[in-house]
Amino acid sequence: MTLDIGCGKRKAEPDAIGIDVSPDSAAEHIWNLDQYPWPLESSQFDRIHMSHIIEHVEDPMRAMAEVYRVAREGADVFITTPHFSSHNSYVDPTHRRHMAAQSFEYFTGKDFATFSGSACRFDIVKVELTFGGNFVLDNLGRMIARGSLRWYERHAAWIFPALDIRAHLRARK
Repeated sequence: MTLDIGCGKRKAEPDAIGIDVSPDSAAEHIWNLDQYPWPLESSQFDRIHMSHIIEHVEDPMRAMAEVYRVAREGADVFITTPHFSSHNSYVDPTHRRHMAAQSFEYFTGKDFATFSGSACRFDIVKVELTFGGNFVLDNLGRMIARGSLRWYERHAAWIFPALDIRAHLRARK
């Protein structure tokens, strides 16, 4: 079963269960994602989509703990959010967080204390950046990021800005 968190008017997968704050959305569950627990059963979903949502929630660690709660063992979690170097990260005044590709390492629990006091853990399957349409600048940024994402974010992100971060995580229970 698939969950689309913040699905809006069009779900990532047509048969997904949607949860969204907007009554005009395609969601089955109209819910403020900053209120916990979400009205979803535990360990129910094999695939979870969060596109341009994590930057809006009040507490991303609590939201990810809730994602973990509703995910089955081995569930694939797909998160897309603006990269901190993207102008899109700053134009929307409802964005509360600006994230880096390395931000997702926090949810593995490997280099940090247990987040939100919970024991949830995700493995990183893949984290990649998307870039815009400028042939020269975007291709240079893409090439540097593919060589070393860590070096790119520390030294080149403001020169060759990315658009989005696409993270594929897997629930480890």
